[in-house]
Amino acid sequence: MKKKWMIPVLGFFLMLNLSAGSGEIEPELWKKALAIHESAIVIDTHCDTPMAMIERDINIGNKQSSTDVDLVRMKQGGVDSSFFAVYVSNDLDEKHPAKKALEMIDEIYLQVEANPNLAEMAFSARDIINIEKKGKRAILIGIENGGPIEGSLRLLRDYYRLGVRYITLTHVKNNDICDSSTAENPRWNGLSPFGREVVREMSRLGMMIDVSHISDKAFWDVLEVTRSPVIASHSCCRSICDSARNLSDEMIRGLAEKGGVIQINFFSTFLDPVYRQKANAIRKKIAPQRKILKEKFENNQNRYWDAWFELWKKHAPPPPEIDILINHIDHVARLVGVEYVGLGSDFDGASSYPVGLEDISGFPLITYHLLKRGYRPKEIEKILGGNLLRVFEQVEKMSAQ
Repeated sequence: MKKKWMIPVLGFFLMLNLSAGSGEIEPELWKKALAIHESAIVIDTHCDTPMAMIERDINIGNKQSSTDVDLVRMKQGGVDSSFFAVYVSNDLDEKHPAKKALEMIDEIYLQVEANPNLAEMAFSARDIINIEKKGKRAILIGIENGGPIEGSLRLLRDYYRLGVRYITLTHVKNNDICDSSTAENPRWNGLSPFGREVVREMSRLGMMIDVSHISDKAFWDVLEVTRSPVIASHSCCRSICDSARNLSDEMIRGLAEKGGVIQINFFSTFLDPVYRQKANAIRKKIAPQRKILKEKFENNQNRYWDAWFELWKKHAPPPPEIDILINHIDHVARLVGVEYVGLGSDFDGASSYPVGLEDISGFPLITYHLLKRGYRPKEIEKILGGNLLRVFEQVEKMSAQ
């Protein structure tokens, strides 16, 4: 049964909190958008909230002021399901990163178990659907950076048993699986021999392969090796914003031909070329201060990222309008079809988001602006979560075969 009682709650909450920068909200269109939002299963494929859950000792069952995501604001934003990213820095790749990953996985379980009226752990596409029917949030686990596999397919299988349903193969540096899109030089020129084994085993297990962060050559290697469709859990379109972290049109076509989906990242630097140019200039200016923070928090990555975000907020340019995010969705829809695009916010892992999307409660604004652009309700439902569910189900089905 759909949660129709939430529509006035969402409407009241968001109408109070909309920034003037989002433009004039048309009441009738807004009402229609909320109805569509409630009829959809809304999925965010990448939230870095587990870092804060451990480091700041927060309870996601309560509304937080120091994070972008909690179960209260997920409900306010009509977000039915979120993949909580277990982020482990590449700097730990040679320092037994499995310990860090396992501690974060444990924390996710502890917090969901502590809030049984608000959320449940999910392990399949069907679980997401069933938990949504109960009016709860479905929480899934992804690992960002395959370093915690520690070169062992046995550990990979153990992560699957613990509920991990996707792995971002690397992060900002090359690891023993593949090259990173942001590494200065390639180590493997794509996937490593072990990386090919990892991709095959993930496909066999029914674990989604995440190509965000990996190099272009590694991306094509993944498509060659895997039998299953793949996801980019939090990436944007390179033709709009020229970042190595984004996918080129050719890559988006390849992803779609394999049946996969690109989940658009909300990070301003990957969305808006104007913001990106200004941000890069500021980063160069404050690079010495960032270096000091890296040295100060050398042994505590979470504290480092918190300190870096605080420094960044003091100098950051103003965020772009939400239209730029819709432009990326439009681009994918026109290039390969509306069936191959979704949403992966990168909340709690980035430092700037479009106006109105400062936290997860702003999700209905996306539905509103998609409707305003002329998308039909069924198309919007696909973008909000239907496409990801399709890929998830297909990965599970191919594993069973």
